[in-house]
Amino acid sequence: MNFKTLAALLSLVIPFALSGCCKTDPAPAEAPGVTAAEAPAAEDQGATEGQAPAEQEATAPTPLAMAGDKYGNGVTVRESISVSELLARANELDGQRVRVEGEVIEVCKKKGCWMNLAGDQPGTKLRIKVADDVIVFPTEAEGRYAVAEGLVKRMPLSLEDSRGYLAHEAEEQGREFDPASVTEAITIVRVDGLGAMIRDTK
Repeated sequence: MNFKTLAALLSLVIPFALSGCCKTDPAPAEAPGVTAAEAPAAEDQGATEGQAPAEQEATAPTPLAMAGDKYGNGVTVRESISVSELLARANELDGQRVRVEGEVIEVCKKKGCWMNLAGDQPGTKLRIKVADDVIVFPTEAEGRYAVAEGLVKRMPLSLEDSRGYLAHEAEEQGREFDPASVTEAITIVRVDGLGAMIRDTK
């Protein structure tokens, strides 16, 4: 191969090879369920227009500083929604990221994969469910106060599934359960937890 032929080939190959180094990844998608109102303002993040992706990642929202024992990612949403409001607006809020808080009234005794928070209205409660072995809530959290964050999930069940769900819950907690006592289908409204802070007082 003579010099002119080699030079011509290099002039084609080198620009093509370098073009891969200039390709940038697309901007990361917004966290599921985060509304514009809940997303931290650009000035809070220190982000500016034209900021490099690496700089934007470095200024991503961080957990809020608050007292307590941290589970998962902690809490980043600044304002809480009451349990009663969340339950009343479950259709609208399904899939959205929220912050809720309340006294821990029950924890899964088998794997620590959920905890129930007392609601702000008598007889109401809300379950915070986390992936098995990813976050583990200790049974010692019962009676303490929790601030939790996650995605609202609404799940209508058939009558058969309702009985199965409640039977499984009773088995986990060592309670007796009579399937015949469930005569209507239930709809589960819970928060799929991403993080929480648990402390002794409100």
